Amino acid sequence: MGSRLGTQPPLPEVDLSGKTSIVTGANTGIGYETAKALAQLGSKVIIACRSESKANEAMERMRTEHNEEKADKAKAKVHIKVDELDLEFMTLDLGSLAATMTFVEAFKTKDLQLHILVCNAGVMWAHDDLTPDGYEAHFQVNYLSHFLLILHLLPVLKSSGPDSRVVLVSSLAYRFSSWNETDIQCKNKDRGDRYSNSKLYQIMQMFSLAERLEGSGVNVFSLHPGVVDTKLFQRENQPIPSVTKFFLRAGESMKILRTPFTGALTSLHAAANPEYNGKTAIYFESSRPHSVTSQARNKEKQEILWKYSLECLKDYVTEETLKELITT
Repeated sequence: MGSRLGTQPPLPEVDLSGKTSIVTGANTGIGYETAKALAQLGSKVIIACRSESKANEAMERMRTEHNEEKADKAKAKVHIKVDELDLEFMTLDLGSLAATMTFVEAFKTKDLQLHILVCNAGVMWAHDDLTPDGYEAHFQVNYLSHFLLILHLLPVLKSSGPDSRVVLVSSLAYRFSSWNETDIQCKNKDRGDRYSNSKLYQIMQMFSLAERLEGSGVNVFSLHPGVVDTKLFQRENQPIPSVTKFFLRAGESMKILRTPFTGALTSLHAAANPEYNGKTAIYFESSRPHSVTSQARNKEKQEILWKYSLECLKDYVTEETLKELITT
């Protein structure tokens, strides 16, 4: 198992020509670097986020950086496979289940395959207000809406395989979660607990999906990208607890904060490294497989979360949808 600190293995040479990827929250930070690298490796990449203007700015910057890296290979962070990046914006608002379904239907009308789905978008230290669907924001944006997205894109992922991949960008913060079956959304907890639990749920979701999808050709991974200097900590009007500010400043002064690309590198290993073809239910830290806590592996809790999640999604998930989880 890999070390949480130290150097990361580079991504081996990969050719994703002819493949399609979706990266949620791809306009900034880790998602930006993940999307750009996947496109440089040859994949068509759907930039899935809320703001079209920010997505367009991000895609323009990706193309500029790509041309610079193509011209000067010393600047390249991956083995570039294409002359031009194939990027496309699609609106995705994970704060709304209806809007998430709108994205699903719009994607399906394009009649594209889907080989890689990177569930990267997230909120941290969000306000106490519930989403329009009535859910706690960390629970819905980080976990529940991504769950809905995966369920409805399973037919495309399965038909595009073998070895289609779902990558859930979690966090080491999951280790600080506290399980409470009567308050799964952590409405009675502080923002730190809500964030940590949403990240725990992503790892539990990995195990639940991997078990149900065994033999389907769809493999599921989760990961901790490292403590990364991204805009996740810089949202406008977003209150950040003083203890978090302290650790961020300490990390910066000790030079242990990762850049967005070195954070994205773990996502890229999970999404594209051929070493993991045919494998599933792997959690990564520092771009290597790593063990998880017994709580994350607890099957009884996984099943409680699974049933609770489906109850939350009952207006958007049918028996026909769930048949995609039955493999033969």
